[in-house]
Amino acid sequence: MFNLVIQGVLSAVSLAALAVASHFAIKSIEELIDLTGLGEASAGFVILSVMTSIPEMTVAVFSVLQGTIGITVGDIMGSNVANVGLVIGIMAIIGPLEACCTDLLTEMVDILFLSSLIPLLLVVSQAARMRALSPLVGAALLALFIFSVYRMTRGRSPASADKQKTTTDARSKRSIAATIVLAIAVVVVAAQFAVYSASNIAGILGVPSILIGAKIVAVGTSLPELALNVTAVRRGRPRLAIGDSIGSNLTNLTLVLGLVLLASPFAVDLTIFAETLPFLLITTLLLWRFLTRGGISKVGGILLVMSYVLFQAVL
Repeated sequence: MFNLVIQGVLSAVSLAALAVASHFAIKSIEELIDLTGLGEASAGFVILSVMTSIPEMTVAVFSVLQGTIGITVGDIMGSNVANVGLVIGIMAIIGPLEACCTDLLTEMVDILFLSSLIPLLLVVSQAARMRALSPLVGAALLALFIFSVYRMTRGRSPASADKQKTTTDARSKRSIAATIVLAIAVVVVAAQFAVYSASNIAGILGVPSILIGAKIVAVGTSLPELALNVTAVRRGRPRLAIGDSIGSNLTNLTLVLGLVLLASPFAVDLTIFAETLPFLLITTLLLWRFLTRGGISKVGGILLVMSYVLFQAVL
């Protein structure tokens, strides 16, 4: 019992450090974009979405090294449900998202839904004991990531609201770069402790590691998106916030999961995986429907949050 308490405290501290350090890294990247004059419509979506996936990337690296791939798969699935159900849901409740849709956002969510369907092949391969299919699925996901980056950076821009530059602090590029390096270093260390403690908790309780990843680690790795995107909505930049959430989910499902499948065979609890995937598809489909109708109302935000609460209750 004492060991469980120790691991629980270690997990909580690690996730807190993970969230705080990721937030500083993301904010510094945003400042660097403003300071260097990079196009926010193109660089913002790609760079910010990749940076908000740093926690998932580092958790993936250490889980592969420690042989606990289930935590990464659960983290990716749970984090993506949290990004849509919790993060975008809260953004819709606190801010006006009724008329925020653009052609770029609609195209991004189309690609996201397609990438959410590809992991279904993992269920087939696991059921048929075809582990050789995992690298092929990983390669397909990486190809989709490259394609999505190309589509998001081909010169099309969101509405003019996203073109307004925010003022940055009077800090030099060197100090901003130093903050980024330090924050990412803390993220890496915190992620290692998060995986270590999550694995120990799963072992003590006899719970599948993918379930721990989906319910605990995923919440911690989604906190950067929540902090950044709520701030963006309050600053009147809802399209950038939604684009970051969608881009983060795309990065998680294509780049992170793709690399994991290439580096390690997919061998996790099929039942738990089959329970998380439907929620991922449902929340993505809800988001797609809202955006194709022009935006997300407060009622739509409440529905998204309720879908995430149901996910946590059922899983």
